[in-house]
Amino acid sequence: MESKIVFSVILPVYKGDVPSHFNEAIKSLYQQTLRANEIVVVKDGPLTEALEEVIQNWQKKMPELNILGLPQNVGLSSALNAGINEAKNEWLARMDADDVCRPYRFEKQIGFIKKNPSLDILGGWISEFRQSPEESHSVRKLPETHEEIVNYAKWRCPFNHMTVMYKKSVMQKLGMYKTFEDDNSAGFGEDYELWARFLVNGYVSGNVQEILVDARTDEDFFTRRRRGLKYFKSEVNELNDLYKLGLINAFQYGVHFGMKAVVRFSPPLIVKLIYKGIRKTS
Repeated sequence: MESKIVFSVILPVYKGDVPSHFNEAIKSLYQQTLRANEIVVVKDGPLTEALEEVIQNWQKKMPELNILGLPQNVGLSSALNAGINEAKNEWLARMDADDVCRPYRFEKQIGFIKKNPSLDILGGWISEFRQSPEESHSVRKLPETHEEIVNYAKWRCPFNHMTVMYKKSVMQKLGMYKTFEDDNSAGFGEDYELWARFLVNGYVSGNVQEILVDARTDEDFFTRRRRGLKYFKSEVNELNDLYKLGLINAFQYGVHFGMKAVVRFSPPLIVKLIYKGIRKTS
């Protein structure tokens, strides 16, 4: 008889999250064709009353909610690490407090894992939207096989963070998320460096070749959050890590450095056009 794969979802939330978006995120977990038997909601410091109300309302319907309250805001990476340590299961799934999982997300991922039992980490595609998931403005597709992912990772981030599932034991062995300054903004390098550790240490990877999550973006994503000296310094630190780990060589480092410098210090319109270009569907 085939053994059942049980899994936990790690869902951080902090006071800056929008209650209606958070509600939609949890609703998408409730409507899964294959539901997690544990959802670790990590309260990253005190929340607003509206966010607390969202949690309380869903607790009435979802006994699988496991609420982990942190006394103060520690940032995304540290909150994720706390959730990982709290989770009961070996397979863990990432989820953001403002994104929406497609109903079949976990059915597809668990099915992929069953067909590829050597996997240690698995992601998938995302559709990006601003107002409504039905009004997608781009799709980020990624390669499927481990070999393709390793090659891709030398030039681009090989996983969509909000789609990823990974093994708890491997995460703990690798040292889990590295903390970065101001990482509540979810873009200061807490993921790419981690994926490099997976790949250079020989852990097996894959990506489901379907959209699994509708990811929320806005104009600010392409302007303030993706520009400026602070963001550039953070990415240089990330590049240094990728080079030290051996994922990229000196030539690749130079190409990355030059491209990131152009993007981080270009006018907002240019930044937006660049991101549209690299996120266009194939």
